[in-house]
Amino acid sequence: MIAAFVTYMHAVMDPVQLDISLLRHAADVAVRGGNPYAAIPGLEYPLPGLLLLAPWTLLPDAAASALFTLVGGTAFAWALMANGYAPLIGFFSPGMLFAAQVGQYPPLYAGAFAIAPLGVFLIAKPHVGFATFVARPSWWPVASAIVCTTIAFALQPTWVSDWRRGLALVGAHVGDGPGAFPYTAPVLLPGGFLVLSALTRWRRPEARLLVALACVPQSMLLYETVPLALVPRGWRQASLYLVTGHLIWRYLLAQNPWPVRAEYVTASGTLYTIFIFLPLTVMVLHRPNEGRIPEVLERAVGRWPSWIRGRESASV
Repeated sequence: MIAAFVTYMHAVMDPVQLDISLLRHAADVAVRGGNPYAAIPGLEYPLPGLLLLAPWTLLPDAAASALFTLVGGTAFAWALMANGYAPLIGFFSPGMLFAAQVGQYPPLYAGAFAIAPLGVFLIAKPHVGFATFVARPSWWPVASAIVCTTIAFALQPTWVSDWRRGLALVGAHVGDGPGAFPYTAPVLLPGGFLVLSALTRWRRPEARLLVALACVPQSMLLYETVPLALVPRGWRQASLYLVTGHLIWRYLLAQNPWPVRAEYVTASGTLYTIFIFLPLTVMVLHRPNEGRIPEVLERAVGRWPSWIRGRESASV
């Protein structure tokens, strides 16, 4: 309810700044038979994912935006409680606040970590949703991708080429220059390669989430770190995640205005790679490599050395 209120107030004050408002408008154009890529030049999201927001087009913009965050925030809180109440303090991280302010998907994707049917939304941002799928694979995102892609081609056979042209339009915002908005993977930033050491705990879902999220290109804004709140265990680890996030947030705010937006984005990504990804990697490395995997995979790794094979555990 708190997160939904934040989204609602931002939707009332400045709906143009909300990502969910833009996506809801694009979905409305699509379900009415129009071309969202013509209506919104430079739209970066694939049509199959936009179709999932069709139910949100039935509500006024502010209410729809608040409902979107209410669903995502509730699912996120539920997922955090899988390991007790201590991780819940991660809900009050600056990443979650940022996600609520702009109406973004990461809380919903973190919720899909615990609530498998929410995996249908992973296709909306497939590059980031992939991390959740690797951590907790299920048939829900696969079925969603097949159904929504089929419907997308039925509604607009040219959507792939239209989408690619839209991505080309925003090409000026990627790379170097005053308007640049560089997308990259944390593993490519200073110290980021160390996150790969968590692969030695590959049986653990939180280890797979950590590594996969480090390897996918992303905006490098703090809301991308929301799913990482699922990694800490206990009050100390959860507090470290919370405090370091707020310290990064305060530093970034203190440096405003940044002369070049690309510098802000790169600084944000570098800071959360060093001070969030790496400490979480250390946490994961202190846990045993145990967890449940499909039986066919269990047989396949049967001859691996014990130090990398790990062991099966029903509790992970």
